[in-house]
Amino acid sequence: MTRLQQDLINGKKAEHKVKPILQELFGKLKSTDTYNDKERFDFYNKSYFIEHKDRPTTKFGRYDSLFFDKVKYNRYLSLVKDNPKLRCFIVWSCKDDRYMWEFTQDTEEFYEQVNCFDRGRGGVEATKMIHVPNKYISPFSDFYAE
Repeated sequence: MTRLQQDLINGKKAEHKVKPILQELFGKLKSTDTYNDKERFDFYNKSYFIEHKDRPTTKFGRYDSLFFDKVKYNRYLSLVKDNPKLRCFIVWSCKDDRYMWEFTQDTEEFYEQVNCFDRGRGGVEATKMIHVPNKYISPFSDFYAE
């Protein structure tokens, strides 16, 4: 099994585990059925789209930001253009807790950077990423208070 295949399997396991927790906050969610479609969010309903990233070895604050693929941000822009009331979030499950950021067009809350990864496809890939500085990321539990 390649590293990419193992990453996809681990990602789906993490999504299955976190879905009930996300549904407590967002209501009933549908899972994206398409396997490894980088543009799609992992979960959705009529009001929300949620992307989940599992970071089981990273404690929040170890780095100055958390990141995700820019294709998700592009998808967010497309979704809110069609439905301005739609809200999109990313949830990172880190070693110590879950953290969340609501997508925004406020460019003070994120920056774009090209990162290089070995994703098990036979070489290093340069990928456009969105980095969200930690000061804009909140513990998942903070959203229950809203």
